[in-house]
Amino acid sequence: MPSLALSLVPAHIPPLEARTDPTAALADGSVTDNPALGLVQWMLTTPVGFGFTVALLIAGACLFDARVRKAIAPLWRLVTGGLVFVEPGAWDSTWSRPAPHRPENQPMFRGERVPRTRWAKAPGYIRMAVRWGLALYGWALYAAPWLTLAASIALVVSVAVHRALRLVQDRVFNRTMGVFAQGAAVLLDDGSDPRRWIAAPKVRLTWLPVALDPRITRAARKVSEGLEHKLGRLAIPMLRIPLEDDDARIRVSLDAGLINKPMIQELGRLGTARIPEGPWKAHHHEAGLVLEFKHPERPPADVVYDQDASRQFAVTEVPIGKKAGGHWATIKLADLTPHTVMSATTGWCKTTLANVYLAHVLGNGARAFINDPKRIGYVSAFGQLPNVTIHTTARGWQKANDIFLAEMERRYEFIERYPEIKENPLDYFEPWFLVNDERGSYVSDLKDLAKADEEKGLPLTLRKEKKILWQSRAAGMYMLDLAQQANLPVFIDSDGRDQRMARIASGPQTRSSWVMLFPGVSKRSIPMKKGRAMYGIGVDSPVEIQLARITDEEARAFAIGGIAIGERENAARADRLKALTEGAAGSVAPSDSPTSPDKIASSVPGQSRDTATGAPEEPNGYFLKGNNPAGETANAGQRIIENAQSIIPAASAENDQQTSGSVAGGDISEEGLIVGMAGGAAFLEMTYDGFKKARERRPIPGETRKGIQPAWTELTLNEWRAQAPRAGAN
Repeated sequence: MPSLALSLVPAHIPPLEARTDPTAALADGSVTDNPALGLVQWMLTTPVGFGFTVALLIAGACLFDARVRKAIAPLWRLVTGGLVFVEPGAWDSTWSRPAPHRPENQPMFRGERVPRTRWAKAPGYIRMAVRWGLALYGWALYAAPWLTLAASIALVVSVAVHRALRLVQDRVFNRTMGVFAQGAAVLLDDGSDPRRWIAAPKVRLTWLPVALDPRITRAARKVSEGLEHKLGRLAIPMLRIPLEDDDARIRVSLDAGLINKPMIQELGRLGTARIPEGPWKAHHHEAGLVLEFKHPERPPADVVYDQDASRQFAVTEVPIGKKAGGHWATIKLADLTPHTVMSATTGWCKTTLANVYLAHVLGNGARAFINDPKRIGYVSAFGQLPNVTIHTTARGWQKANDIFLAEMERRYEFIERYPEIKENPLDYFEPWFLVNDERGSYVSDLKDLAKADEEKGLPLTLRKEKKILWQSRAAGMYMLDLAQQANLPVFIDSDGRDQRMARIASGPQTRSSWVMLFPGVSKRSIPMKKGRAMYGIGVDSPVEIQLARITDEEARAFAIGGIAIGERENAARADRLKALTEGAAGSVAPSDSPTSPDKIASSVPGQSRDTATGAPEEPNGYFLKGNNPAGETANAGQRIIENAQSIIPAASAENDQQTSGSVAGGDISEEGLIVGMAGGAAFLEMTYDGFKKARERRPIPGETRKGIQPAWTELTLNEWRAQAPRAGAN
């Protein structure tokens, strides 16, 4: 029977001793088949589960017991990102928002606490994310140390780079906007980071030109012209906020509660006065809660001198650029100032401005003399033209000034006898222009030459120039000077500065240069933009303009087109002058009158004639084949030049004595001539074949003949070689 009883027990029921031991069941894992028992096993046997169990028990206790809640609150705030160990106050941050701003001038009560650090002011969810992130990082460092370490290094490097860039940006921002930001913070009572409520253009790397001392550029030119141009392009990299851009904008965010109109107006006034690279205008966008600063209308970004500008303005009103609104800025030579000076370092449009100036006056029938220490600055644009004479040596500059002064004296003799000419001298005289480039080198070389000639005091050429500055306006003669920086050696003295009333400044300017050009006007920052300049008449407030540009080919085309215009106008001037002199012949004895038909100097416009063809002779001695103006214009580039020796008008015996190598009545003096091909080659220290080939490639202006041999003056050969230094290389 016992065996029968035992057989009635189910086979799957374990023995009694096994069922009374719970640890055995947990050990063999049989309880994991039940989900509830598996959860209990996880909560009791694993570290994470045990922590969850403890947290659950504490949370349950907090629901029913206030003392437990008060004791556990600091730990809860630590885990969730709140303040630690203290109850949150009125100025503390909450879970979703940062700590509110507390005005500094508001009094504090006893026991009142205000968070000061950025961590304490941050919202609770940010602090919680940081704490749990650190916990996760610790677990990752334990689970995958090498991978976590590599990622940590990469993160640290990226954060360091970002931080460094931010520090640089902050420094640039403070350097540029700091003065305005400090004043604005006081007005708005906002002590936070100004970059949070002032939006400025992004910081970018720009190349800032370096304003070199003119003595350095002159020394570099003596070594190599290439070195001078390289120094002119010298610039240093600099991180800047490009406030000079025409479309630059600065926006100041305003609080919605700011309804004080006078305060907003004062903020606008502060910005226009303190933000650099002005002028600025303030615009209040009330709907957008923004005060915006932007530049007023500025000059066009690009200006081109074209045929329309040439036809629109007379020869004595030179368009040099455009102002805001697209209106031309012009130099009114006859009405305001006959003489102009421009200050600009190498590469800032001095030669371009001179080309525009010359293209306009030559294209309207004028005559020009160019003194160019750079030697090759104007050869491609105006070389070998009958209405332009280029001198590149100090002796040549002396000759150009002598010609200019002698012509002015001759014209004054006419004006003294016939005062009606003074009302409009260009009705009787051809307009003449004298351009001096690289004024610093020009003056320095003339002083060196005067010292070599044992002159005392100011060189005679510069003394003659002062006379031209004082008196040439009434004679229809004008000057343009170009310099690296406007300083006392450039102007010689204050009187020389005051005679050049039209003044242009482009590129980086020293404070002394600005004061020389615009005394009494606070220095303005010229935008570092190619062609942007400040232009003013005397001490008047200068205006910002964009200088016009022109290519050498276009400038040459204008100059060639003006040859025929000058011939027609000179013929009309000669007729008017002849009628004027003949009308006064009854009151003036022919022997005493310099304007009798048989006494008129050959250099009077329209008076000198080619004896063979009867064609008018150009004032500089060029004889032009043909009488058809239209044909001359069409074929101006193919003219045959028979005589290129400049004629110095014979005004008086005194002028003849002052002018070395002067020419009277068009006859070339034979004194000091270099005769023959062999003599020319020996003078220039060239081989005979090299000189012959160079002369064939590029004719020598001013060549004459002595018997059957070609002949030249020393100055003629030196100028020819200086303007084409590669011609005739051995």
